[in-house]
Amino acid sequence: MRETGPRPSASTPSSPSEAPRRAARGRSARWDHVLSLLTTTKRLSVAEVAADLEVSESTVRRDFMEMERAQLARRTHGGIVAVDVAYSLASVPRAADEGSAQRERVADRAASLVEPGQIIGFNGGRTTTSAARRAVSRSDLDSRDGTPGLTVVCAALNIATEAVLRPSVRTVVLGGVAEPYSFELTGPLATATMRDLWLDTMFVGTVGLDLGAGLTCNSDAEAGVTRIMIGHSRRVVGLATADKIGHRALAGICPVSVLTDLIIAGPVPEDLRAHLQESSVRLHEV
Repeated sequence: MRETGPRPSASTPSSPSEAPRRAARGRSARWDHVLSLLTTTKRLSVAEVAADLEVSESTVRRDFMEMERAQLARRTHGGIVAVDVAYSLASVPRAADEGSAQRERVADRAASLVEPGQIIGFNGGRTTTSAARRAVSRSDLDSRDGTPGLTVVCAALNIATEAVLRPSVRTVVLGGVAEPYSFELTGPLATATMRDLWLDTMFVGTVGLDLGAGLTCNSDAEAGVTRIMIGHSRRVVGLATADKIGHRALAGICPVSVLTDLIIAGPVPEDLRAHLQESSVRLHEV
């Protein structure tokens, strides 16, 4: 008598864990999987990760080397151990869109302007988050004699999460009320804290960049905190992509002339270029 039960399909995984394993073969997914495991196991070997993800041990060793270079974990003989088990969903990069390549170019140039030992600040936003992620993961940051390799003053919770994972980075969080979606901290507590702090470099993300309105964003509360951070910084670096040029959002952050540097990905209109030159703002085209 022929069996009437369901027949296995070639497209059906042989075990419940097989599909997640296949999905975890991309580098970012592998890293996320490893970090998730470290939150509970604290220690992993090359062999067990390779078997779990069904990739080669050489791939896992390369991942472990790069994760250590990014200060996400520490390598040991034959494996890796957690340096900090806090890994927040807010710190995971968002899915790529058509502007992500431009934002990453801006972020890469911004991170290159950071010098070890500096005190730097960021307001919220996708470009500043990418810049912060690149800055705090630089391999030349080294904490010596109790001095941090970098101090990051954070006006956004997700950027603080990025920074605090790195043992060579001192993370300063302003406090205050966290705004949804942007994760930015606002209110009297944030502004009062920032009035007592001083920065070497402030990186400013923007929703709009207009010659008349300057740099603008969607929240007057967020703009108020950012203005104080700008006023307490030696160097002010604006971060923008070409689609922001000519756009005005609700709240003004600062005039373009307040910037010391502006990093832009994409074509720069001649009137903006001339204004930057007149205002002695260094233009970085990426």
